[in-house]
Amino acid sequence: MELLAAHDIGYYLNGRWLVQSVSLTLSAGEVVVLVGPNGAGKSTLLSLLAGDLPLASGEIWLGGQPLSRMPALAQAQRRAVLRQQVAVTFPFTALEVALMGRAPHLRGQAESARDVAIAQEALAQTETAPFAARPLPTLSGGEQARVQMARVLAQTAPMLLLDEPTAALDLRHQHRVLQLARRAADQGGAALIVLHDVNLAALYANRIGVMQQGRLRAIGAPWEVLQADLLSDVYGVPITVQPHPRTATPLVLSLPEDH
Repeated sequence: MELLAAHDIGYYLNGRWLVQSVSLTLSAGEVVVLVGPNGAGKSTLLSLLAGDLPLASGEIWLGGQPLSRMPALAQAQRRAVLRQQVAVTFPFTALEVALMGRAPHLRGQAESARDVAIAQEALAQTETAPFAARPLPTLSGGEQARVQMARVLAQTAPMLLLDEPTAALDLRHQHRVLQLARRAADQGGAALIVLHDVNLAALYANRIGVMQQGRLRAIGAPWEVLQADLLSDVYGVPITVQPHPRTATPLVLSLPEDH
């Protein structure tokens, strides 16, 4: 089942196309990862798909309905978004932040015991339950990032849109967060994820999209897309690709340009 479809979408700002002529779909059971160099348009594309930015061209369909015609509440019930930077200036506790994910389901009412249980379970899944009573500013950057992931999970939306969810995390928790996204997809949902680590993308993605200068250069299964010639051209460094010795997924290795 197709949960999200973008048709020839673009975003134009200050005389420049930041995203241009991108088409992609996201179906139930899928993890799709966007990779590419800095400034390739990955985060802008995710913001367009989340409805945070206005389209300059094309259209987006969410759950079979035009995104532009969907109220914000209906959007929030169908997709949960982890943005690259989330500023929390008030001393909310970790549990209170996780409970913010329940807002689309409350309709102005107070949280129920079930809402609290869902938020607590999301904290447990992200291994932040011990911090439930701690104010968010007292946590490390990585711990705060995991609490924000708990907020996203507590939203219980079928689709996750995650912008660099591993950026502040140690190696263990990078895998943990991506395993949670993989689990959500395996349970009938889907995840679209922006990552910088191409090797993590190869481990967890059903499909990988490679972006460059606002365009989607390629999208497909990891071995179809992670080709040395394409990646070398996109990233501007010599790249080799070989099978991972344990998983047989693509293992991407880069060298400085003078090697």
